[in-house]
Amino acid sequence: MNILRKIRQGLRDAAQIIIIAPVKLPVKVVAVARYVALVIGLLEALDSEKEADGVKREDKGQAEEGRDETQ
Repeated sequence: MNILRKIRQGLRDAAQIIIIAPVKLPVKVVAVARYVALVIGLLEALDSEKEADGVKREDKGQAEEGRDETQ
């Protein structure tokens, strides 16, 4: 999973550099960089939601275990 994060970070950095480049680049190159940045942003948002959801599920599971022991 660490390799995937490094790839995402590299693509994100490259897309940002292309988007903010002071040099006149072809329109298609900038458009592709914007789409890449958008997709990576979505993937990171989904990944952070999944991690947050996993933490909530673990907490909920621990709370349910505590209830079972008292009954």
